Amino acid sequence: MSELTKIVERCNPDFDAARAISWRTGEETWAEWLQSLFEPIVLPHLWRVLNLAERQSAREIIQLDVELNRRLKPWARESSVNAGHLLLQRRTPHSERLMARIQEAIQTGEAFGHFATLYAVRCCAFSIPVRTAILGYLVQELAVGPPDESAQVRLLEASVETVNEFLRISSNGLNEGLRVHG
Repeated sequence: MSELTKIVERCNPDFDAARAISWRTGEETWAEWLQSLFEPIVLPHLWRVLNLAERQSAREIIQLDVELNRRLKPWARESSVNAGHLLLQRRTPHSERLMARIQEAIQTGEAFGHFATLYAVRCCAFSIPVRTAILGYLVQELAVGPPDESAQVRLLEASVETVNEFLRISSNGLNEGLRVHG
């Protein structure tokens, strides 16, 4: 958990001020959130954006951000955009043209700037492997959950198999599909 937290802090410097991104802790359990939102919507979105960011495909990432906006429920949509706009205020690595192109699309109204989209692009800029980036996203969602780290670890562990299975299927069993760079 501490290693994932360090990675998250690199990609999301506002992690300490974490707010709910899309998990409504008081209204749904972690398992319900995983099944209703993370597995069908957020997980595939993160994976696609990570892969497109590696290829510097701004246009396709912008389209995915718009698609995510349509698929999220109103509360999750608003919270995700708010968290994304906080993330946008942070500097990205020098010469990060992809983030600049996406930020321009957000400013012109072409994109919304969802947290998952911007987080995935930042993970790619820092060369974070796909699996690690996705697990880092889960750590951020868990930050608003149980205050006890051991409970957070148990919930994260309950999610790992889902992530691993998704990545195995998405990469057709090839290890190359599990890395962003190299």
